[in-house]
Amino acid sequence: MPRKSKFSYEVKLKAVKQYLNGEASFVSIAKAIGAGKTTFRQWIYAFKDHGPEALKSHKYNQRYSKDTRGAS
Repeated sequence: MPRKSKFSYEVKLKAVKQYLNGEASFVSIAKAIGAGKTTFRQWIYAFKDHGPEALKSHKYNQRYSKDTRGAS
């Protein structure tokens, strides 16, 4: 079953850019869009580390091989 993000890519991008450009405070932006502070912080880190593509939703959860996960 595909995942559906509560926030569109455009909303995430606009919010992160507003914060990084100093247009509004971290808390005021998070409250205005209805996002949690932790969620908004993750968007900012993702944007800084990987650019705007990091804010796009993925259809499915990431799958890892048993080697990557480690044998239990």
